[in-house]
Amino acid sequence: MRKKGKGTKAAGAALLLCTLLAALPGLAGCGAFGGQARESSASDAGMTEGAEAGNGSPDTQAGAEAAETDLQAGAEATETDLQEGAPGTEEIQTGPLGAREENMIMEATGSFEGIVVDASMNSLVIDTKDGLMYSFSYPESGVEMKLADGLLLGMSVLVKSEDGIASDVQDGPTQPAADRDALAFAADILFAFRYASMDSLANLAVFPLYVRLEDGDVTVQDAEEFLALPAQQIFSQERMEAVLSTNLYAVTELSGGKYVLGSEEGTPNIIFRRDDGRDSGFAIAGIN
Repeated sequence: MRKKGKGTKAAGAALLLCTLLAALPGLAGCGAFGGQARESSASDAGMTEGAEAGNGSPDTQAGAEAAETDLQAGAEATETDLQEGAPGTEEIQTGPLGAREENMIMEATGSFEGIVVDASMNSLVIDTKDGLMYSFSYPESGVEMKLADGLLLGMSVLVKSEDGIASDVQDGPTQPAADRDALAFAADILFAFRYASMDSLANLAVFPLYVRLEDGDVTVQDAEEFLALPAQQIFSQERMEAVLSTNLYAVTELSGGKYVLGSEEGTPNIIFRRDDGRDSGFAIAGIN
């Protein structure tokens, strides 16, 4: 049998002393275990005091009330700013850009003929001869389609509707002067103006691009230069009205494969032309 070394004897003696001391009243534990006990007691006491302070401390309650007051004041200030016209929202709510919703009719009843400018599984938007957009939704039971070639952008249709719910869509009796692809591209331009989107116009344009502004004409070399132009001048009230009121049925192909949305004689208008290098086959060539 191997004899116990001095280290083992010392450890045994220490353990015996610790046991004796622990048996005496008023003395804490010793060694590592005693340290853990003290730390646990201090932690428990701190948590208890913290809980009591959180539940009943006047300072904590006052802080919570002050934070709630600040939140309410901030919400009221935000609502007031929106009502009075906070920076960044006024341009959208007022002026020519804010008038774009006026030419979309949502709950029409009757028969309406127009060019298809937007279509999905559940809705249809047409642009009529007088430059008004009508939006129709389809009933859950479905809508009767009487179309020789299906529903396509840029085609003429006649829609029967009640309160904006289409019941019948058929080929329009009036055929437009321009082909369907050209009118489908024209529809993209109309929506770019309807939503006053500089990005959309940049995507539809070919560069360099001629642009007429209030303080002089410019020719921009790329989309970055175009996006730096003042949007309020691009979407001026005069140009917005001219473009959005275009009769798509009367749009015709001019020399050089060009088309005009807006005033054909003078300004303002948008000129787009055929471009075989684009997927759409067309591109905006000038903003007059």
